[in-house]
Amino acid sequence: MKKLFIISVVLIAAHVTAKAQNTRFGFTAGYSFSNYNSKVDGKNSNGNSVAGLTAGVLIDVPINKNFSFQPAVNFVQKGTKDEQTYGGFTSEKTEITVNSIEVPLNFLYNSGSKKGNFFIGAGPCFTFSVSGNVWFEGFTNSVFEDLQFGNGEGDDLKGFDFGVNFITGYCFKKGFLISANYNVGLTNLMPGGSDDG
Repeated sequence: MKKLFIISVVLIAAHVTAKAQNTRFGFTAGYSFSNYNSKVDGKNSNGNSVAGLTAGVLIDVPINKNFSFQPAVNFVQKGTKDEQTYGGFTSEKTEITVNSIEVPLNFLYNSGSKKGNFFIGAGPCFTFSVSGNVWFEGFTNSVFEDLQFGNGEGDDLKGFDFGVNFITGYCFKKGFLISANYNVGLTNLMPGGSDDG
């Protein structure tokens, strides 16, 4: 059975927040690094990581002194790339880019320091692919085309992914945050779930 999963890491995501009573609102911006893992007939295969951009908004709702709930809505660029070599020369290049909307629902533990605050957390994540493309270059031809999302016979990838998000970082006294997110998709993204195509 063919299976395709995505793993992404968002690094140095800068959050700027504004307080409304104890609840904080803010926006994020940073870089993402992602890769797809495929499994065909029991054999795992990984491409090379691709860098992209991410930006979004968040809300941080305190539960008590040390715990908070932090949902967010983020735009994230994901993808993978691969090269095939023959006789020491690159014979084929493939790169996939997927633009997604991610909705992580993180539960955080906060250290609670007045000068600054370390935090760590995790939660489920829902991802919706909105657009994407694939670029292929071989010895004799080059192809660039849009990806089709869905679960039908003519689709390239499923458009929805459920996963788990992990986050850690530091919040400065003024509300500026630096964080790293690690996201693992748990859904088989191959349409139809069959061995064909």
